[in-house]
Amino acid sequence: MKSTAGRWTIGVALIIAIGMVAPVQADWEKGLSAYKAKDYATAAKEFEAVTKTNPDYVGGYYMLGLCQRSQNNLSAALGNLRKAVELDAANETPDPRYAIALAQALIQANQNRDAYSALKALDFNKLPATYRSSYALLFAQAANKTDRAGEAVPILNAQVRADGSNAALYQALGVAQDDLGDDKAAFAAFKRAYELDPKDEASGRYAVRSATGVARRTTSATDKNRYYTDAATIAEKLAKASPKFEHNLLAGESWLGAQQYTKALSWFEKAKAQQSRNALVHYYIGQCYTSLGQYSNALSSLQQALTQASGNADLRKKVYNQMGYVHEKNRDFTKAKQAYTESGNSSQAAAMDEKIAAQGENEKFAAECREFKTKIDALAMQAEEFEKLGDMESARQMREQLTVLQKQYAETCK
Repeated sequence: MKSTAGRWTIGVALIIAIGMVAPVQADWEKGLSAYKAKDYATAAKEFEAVTKTNPDYVGGYYMLGLCQRSQNNLSAALGNLRKAVELDAANETPDPRYAIALAQALIQANQNRDAYSALKALDFNKLPATYRSSYALLFAQAANKTDRAGEAVPILNAQVRADGSNAALYQALGVAQDDLGDDKAAFAAFKRAYELDPKDEASGRYAVRSATGVARRTTSATDKNRYYTDAATIAEKLAKASPKFEHNLLAGESWLGAQQYTKALSWFEKAKAQQSRNALVHYYIGQCYTSLGQYSNALSSLQQALTQASGNADLRKKVYNQMGYVHEKNRDFTKAKQAYTESGNSSQAAAMDEKIAAQGENEKFAAECREFKTKIDALAMQAEEFEKLGDMESARQMREQLTVLQKQYAETCK
């Protein structure tokens, strides 16, 4: 699973500058009240009046930019937030809230390199504690979107130690670790995020996929089973809380990986009830039945998968390959060869030729042995007839022949 850095939402709690000395008190208070009430259009008008009567007042541009950002008027918001940063830069100790607000608007406008630059200019260790979680979340998003996930990890690790109950921080850490290809670390972070906020389904799904990634790549059978089981446990929790198709499918896939085929089948059946024409579900059900040794059911499900996957060439190849395996287990090597050929598995198709030939020889041999046994049985009946007629000498000679033939049959056919 390759993460996309924009798949989680950041709610940045920037401090509203209530304590600022506002030169135009009436406009400022009206704007602030409207902002708190989420009446951003009214608030923007009031703060725009503040900037016109007080063109050097940082707070006016800042609040106007926040209002415009909330209205998704990003071009105007960026202009005013840049103005706030520019004016504040003249102060002996610039206030980081302005750069953070600007960075959030830049990310919202998909100007991620500029956002990264704005945040990189701030020293994380010198930020007030109240700003650090917001900064860490924004920096992680900007860093991930500019292929700098490695820079986000140490900042996020530092902040989760300070703000250990913040699920969003753990989710962001999982995204960064996933972008770096570290499935184990990503899983640990996503799992913790989901534990902290079980209502956040995204963290649960990311945790399942990261655990599955670890399981698929490991060469340790113990680790493979453990991570698949961890994934299945979380997926079941997701599915029970929100029984949507995606969650039922995740639970089935995870239990299938853990080789718990009966459990996997139960979840796939739930998924099938929601999307009966989903080819992938039928394919997975066929895999479960195969592993349970129920080959007739397996072939039926796989045939359903083929019917529904008419436009999915890759899935059809997988289905045909699975059908080849089932036919091979049923010792129907001719059908197995046909299925393997359809799947593009030329090596297995060729192997079926050898099995077909061997099977033919075996059938020929079996027929010869049956004929041999018939002759032996007929000779035994003749010996009994001679004995009934009192021709003991003929019966004795025949019994001697019978002993030789029975020995040959035992050595050759058994």
